[in-house]
Amino acid sequence: MPFFSLEADTLGGLRVSGAISYANAARALEQMPHPVHGAEAMAIDLGALQGADSATLAVFIAWSAAAHRAGTSLRYLRAPQGLCNLAKLCEVDGLLGLG
Repeated sequence: MPFFSLEADTLGGLRVSGAISYANAARALEQMPHPVHGAEAMAIDLGALQGADSATLAVFIAWSAAAHRAGTSLRYLRAPQGLCNLAKLCEVDGLLGLG
């Protein structure tokens, strides 16, 4: 199973490292970030994300939807170009703030 990690960074945001794929997407969904109550947005640094496929995109859509239900939003920072391209192709780049 590919390595995946979601950790807090020193600035109060989160950092994703490794790969989110079909093999570990369920585990990534279980580790969904829980936004701080009343926070307007939470930043997630994707600079260490290794590759991206439709499972990766689906996980980030689910995370964003959960944040929206909680009254906040997620901002994905430093997304790999492959993820940006896939999100644009699927017309969800604006939803994820990648566009």
